[in-house]
Amino acid sequence: MTFRMSKQGGQKNIKDEIEDCFVNDNDINGKVTIVEVQFRQYNGRYTYSVMQQHPKKGQHVLVLTQDGIRCAKVVTDPKTVRTSQLSIPPFLLQNIICVADASDLEYYN
Repeated sequence: MTFRMSKQGGQKNIKDEIEDCFVNDNDINGKVTIVEVQFRQYNGRYTYSVMQQHPKKGQHVLVLTQDGIRCAKVVTDPKTVRTSQLSIPPFLLQNIICVADASDLEYYN
């Protein structure tokens, strides 16, 4: 592994070099867009990442869970946060599949 010299003449530390080698597809700029959802059957809020569609607070979305695809209500507006602010690594976040339409709501509720 080689070290690049910074403009001040110092060396990059190993942590910076290693982080430069790993680029996550979800957060190319070190940021990710997230929303919190709530399931009717469960207490608590769950964080999901938003890739393409940006659901609004109050809308229902389809998400993948351990139990399969489920319908959940979005309880926060989408917000973009730094990956360092997340309580888990960003690659562990599940993505929202899509905003639920009328037939989805009928099927999952």
